[in-house]
Amino acid sequence: MITKGERTKQHILQQAIKLFSKNSFKNVTIRQIAKEAGISPGLIYKYFDTQEDIYYAAMQHASHELLERLQTIESLEQFVQEYLRHMFTSEVLFEIMTYFSLDQDYSKNFLPISNEINQFLSLLEKKITGPNAKIEAQLLFSTLNGLIISYKKIPNRDTEAKIAAIQNLAAYYISHLKQRL
Repeated sequence: MITKGERTKQHILQQAIKLFSKNSFKNVTIRQIAKEAGISPGLIYKYFDTQEDIYYAAMQHASHELLERLQTIESLEQFVQEYLRHMFTSEVLFEIMTYFSLDQDYSKNFLPISNEINQFLSLLEKKITGPNAKIEAQLLFSTLNGLIISYKKIPNRDTEAKIAAIQNLAAYYISHLKQRL
């Protein structure tokens, strides 16, 4: 049975996720999260020590489902297809990762979020063999995210057509990657 405190924490997290998927970390305040959640700012600190903790929890929550699915996939091709489809259709995870990647304030300690992203890289690296698996995984991860960013906002194309286009490009990249390995 879920306690009232657990429900409150989840409610705060859901409201924070909405805000972080529409704004960068530095443009979201504890007061905004509290207002969206309909609670006092002080109550947030009962559940989260800092704004960074809320951001990390939002990233964890948004990426949990995808990470679980990716862990069950054997082939690199299927892994990439699933990653692209999920990131393309999941606004929340895509936006949080994009804001993190493009608007990171390096004076803040975002190591936990980097660790979350490293889980994706680690799973990718296991699908790639050879002495350069780590670097190839980083290149592939960056390429996939670049494809998503490049195609996601193209007007006058339906989502399935955009997904098909980036999946074809990713398949081409993977075929060349396999030749190098």
